[in-house]
Amino acid sequence: MFKEYDLIIIGGGAGAFAAANMANKLKKKTLLINYEKILPLGGTCVNVGCVPSKIMLHQGEEYYYALRSQFRAVRLQGKSDFIEALKETHEMVKRFRSKNYEKVIENQEYVDFKEGLASFEDSHTVKVGNERFKGKHFLIATGASNFVPPIKGIDKIDFITNVNIFNLKKKPKSVIIIGGGPLGMEFSQIFHHFGVKVTVLQRSERIIPKFDSMLGEELQKHLEEEGIAIYKKANTKEVKKTKNGIELIVEVDGKKKIIYAEKLMLATGLKPHTELLETEKAGVELDDKGFIKVDEHMQSSQKHIYAAGDVTGLMPLETTAAKEGNFAVLNMFENVNKKINYNEVPHAVFTSPEVAAVGITEEEFMKKYNVCLCRTVTLDHVEKAAAIKDTRGLIRMVLDPKTKIVIGVHIIGPMAADIITTATYAIKNKMTIYDIRDTVHIFPTLSEMIKKVAQSFDQNLDEMACCVE
Repeated sequence: MFKEYDLIIIGGGAGAFAAANMANKLKKKTLLINYEKILPLGGTCVNVGCVPSKIMLHQGEEYYYALRSQFRAVRLQGKSDFIEALKETHEMVKRFRSKNYEKVIENQEYVDFKEGLASFEDSHTVKVGNERFKGKHFLIATGASNFVPPIKGIDKIDFITNVNIFNLKKKPKSVIIIGGGPLGMEFSQIFHHFGVKVTVLQRSERIIPKFDSMLGEELQKHLEEEGIAIYKKANTKEVKKTKNGIELIVEVDGKKKIIYAEKLMLATGLKPHTELLETEKAGVELDDKGFIKVDEHMQSSQKHIYAAGDVTGLMPLETTAAKEGNFAVLNMFENVNKKINYNEVPHAVFTSPEVAAVGITEEEFMKKYNVCLCRTVTLDHVEKAAAIKDTRGLIRMVLDPKTKIVIGVHIIGPMAADIITTATYAIKNKMTIYDIRDTVHIFPTLSEMIKKVAQSFDQNLDEMACCVE
């Protein structure tokens, strides 16, 4: 005897929960299935992603920068405990998971929960252990985890990832991080701020390559000033165990180099959790990397099966996963054809200084139209940044040359991740630089950098008093 549902959701992260929440509102009989051996309820973000990394970053920053105050009047001494920080982070994650996921699912009137590995038997049936469930509609939101690159010897190394870092029993003296994206950059500072010697190996010619090139260059400058070693155009050929840790044979810009460290961390991109789903039995198409192919409405090759979140490979953010899950359910039951404009989605790297961006980069616009209207302002023009003695960074604004509408904002600086939302509103609502300048900002604030860069298109900031308009 099969239990039948209007919707079966496979996965337990942000996309799955957003979908369950909307299905519950629509009073659709729903089953959510999560396999804890991949990740507990809450998925990547709360368990091994945004939440724990931000807790660790904040702990490290509180210690590291407090001892290095820019003000003469402040001189502190102190110590930190990396393993204790890991333990406290793990405890906080448990509380976040309980409050935001486990208790939430209990209160969903129309949503049942099942723990276990789900796999398709056909396009309308999944099995979990010995049980079978039928669904009119499905949402696959199983997420993704670390991609392990095919490096010689990697299978013999006990490497660190953002998932297993909590298993560390003692602080390593040194670590090599392979990968210069957001994850690699954030963990480079986590380790460095707790006194670990860090080397980063980035395969491409710049770190955080999905951001404006200027942001990557500026971030690298500040990380290297702190003491983090960064090698670009670095191709790791082989990894070997040594008596004291690991040895990496690396080709850096075409030249062979041998690098040693106690530990190796991988931050090399994502591999989707689709292997165990048996999607072929449901007729769901995957791309060559195993991600589920979806259209702009999150619909797979099977019209009643949708996908959301990292398993699609579109934009691996907690925020987009939730929005995709929400829209997928609205599209399948309400036929509203909701879709996400990814050019209006802000994204950030929570290093210090932070990196944040929304919209189109100068390079992207130049490629498309061979013309661009851009301005870049350094943070020494922002009075609040000068007042707190943290002028690390800059802001770049990209305009449509014909309309002067804002189409891209790219920031590196303190609180960039908070400030970028202001730019997101501007882009979403098709505001011009004059709309921004006509809006009264609080003085002094870091968010004034949005107004400052808007002013810079036709005024010399060096010739202006702080509040002239």
